Amino acid sequence: PAAEPFLVTVDPLPEDRPIPSNSHPGQEFNYLLEGSLKITLNQHEIVLQEGDSLYFDSSIPHGMQALNNQTAKFLAIIL
Repeated sequence: PAAEPFLVTVDPLPEDRPIPSNSHPGQEFNYLLEGSLKITLNQHEIVLQEGDSLYFDSSIPHGMQALNNQTAKFLAIIL
């Protein structure tokens, strides 16, 4: 398939816990539907609020953390 869409739910964890990261082939588009989400992308931190989006090379190590002790939900499309 040319694109794989996913609905991703990120549950809150203690904020002092390290954010696990992963990487995979392709490119990724994320659109935040609910909550606030911190994304680490190759040692950089980006905070998304509802309605924000991010597009990146998913071979770069990346991880996500829900903020404000609330679950975050986003649409991820892997290309």
